Amino acid sequence: MGNASGKRESDNMYTSEEMRMLESAYKNASGGALERLTSDRLVETWSQTIERSLAESTAQFLFIPTKPGQQTVNIPLKKFAEPYYIMERGTMDQKMHMLLCSLRRNGADHFNVKQLEQYLYSVIKSYVHLETTAKGSSIKDWQELGFLTTERSACSLAKGLMRNMGKELEHSMHSEALERWLHVTPQFLLMWREVFVQLYSRHGGSKRHIIKEVEIPILPELCDAPSHSQYRPIIELPHVLYINAQLTRELRHKWRFLFSSKIHGESFSTMLGKIVDKGPTLFFIEDEDQYIFGGYASQSWALKPQFCGDDSSLLFTLSPAMRCFSATGYNDHYQYMNLNQQTMPNGLGMGGQFEFWGLWIDCMFGDGQSVETCSTYRDYVQLSKRKQFKIRNMEVWAVGDLPVKGEDEEGGDGQKRSILDSNLEDRAMLEIAGKTMHSDGLREPGMDD
Repeated sequence: MGNASGKRESDNMYTSEEMRMLESAYKNASGGALERLTSDRLVETWSQTIERSLAESTAQFLFIPTKPGQQTVNIPLKKFAEPYYIMERGTMDQKMHMLLCSLRRNGADHFNVKQLEQYLYSVIKSYVHLETTAKGSSIKDWQELGFLTTERSACSLAKGLMRNMGKELEHSMHSEALERWLHVTPQFLLMWREVFVQLYSRHGGSKRHIIKEVEIPILPELCDAPSHSQYRPIIELPHVLYINAQLTRELRHKWRFLFSSKIHGESFSTMLGKIVDKGPTLFFIEDEDQYIFGGYASQSWALKPQFCGDDSSLLFTLSPAMRCFSATGYNDHYQYMNLNQQTMPNGLGMGGQFEFWGLWIDCMFGDGQSVETCSTYRDYVQLSKRKQFKIRNMEVWAVGDLPVKGEDEEGGDGQKRSILDSNLEDRAMLEIAGKTMHSDGLREPGMDD
């Protein structure tokens, strides 16, 4: 009778398709025995699909004793389905309860930062594994291009997700701190949900279509991938996941490859020709100290003596640590690119001011700068190990869809571009060589005023 009433209650919580999936997943985990699902059996079954430590933490949540001093030996279907329900329909309080119970040891009312870091690591690794074995997942395109998921980069992503805890990282944590963190870390919530929804659907033999799709892409589609045999990515998959989550929602679905110094050569003019009018872009730089860092430019690049861009622009570091620096609003020095000027800097800059850049790439290519302080970006720290750095490798990716052709004929400020601004790569090479563009004075009235 108890099992029948529990089943009727569960029926009201799920669709008929979900109930079939959950019942099948329960039988799969219990070996077909009703009301006989033990913790050991659950961990062994789920460890085939997700990280064992994540399976053990979740079993700890599911097998919490109902009364002090008692041990829960078996769990029914309704209890087994709780993580799925919480991920799909649960409140933030329910998510908090599940996470706390998964982290706590021996009934303690607190947990340490290392426990949370390990839990995040297990979610990240489980997500990558599930996506790797999923039909039609875009992760395979990234992996075939050489994007790896090493233990180091997965751990770095876990620490990067925790960075906004601030000083609380130094101490044991209580539920209030965890709740604040959950509210400001939607990337974890999305990945966490995806892991558990896929876990249940896999073991329940379900088709993906009964599970509502993630509204915000976690991993972008890879477009215009380089086919060059010399291509070796600077970054790894966890870096892609981290940076993609920092972008505005409408840009997270797609990354388009534009430039690699290993493929296209160490040429500022070539890079310029690849990135102008391509929409928002991401820069990834590896210096000779093997630091990896870069920036996000929110508007299409154009040659001009003024700063452009907006406050969605970012600077970031990826190795040895993942950190992201958002705009302060103190100034609007987000994007700058200029050439062949005697009284102004020639190169590409993001943040800071002339001669004191948050990120600077000189027009001669190979040399760069990242200063100790930058008022353009909040909580900024120097990106590179040395203030003046040497570029070892560099890539540029556009994000989102390619701007429509009509927009390409306008500058970043919405003004119509002159025909003199076409063939920018050839023009850049001439300007770097010191050849004067005499026809610049013949622009149509009203252009580039």
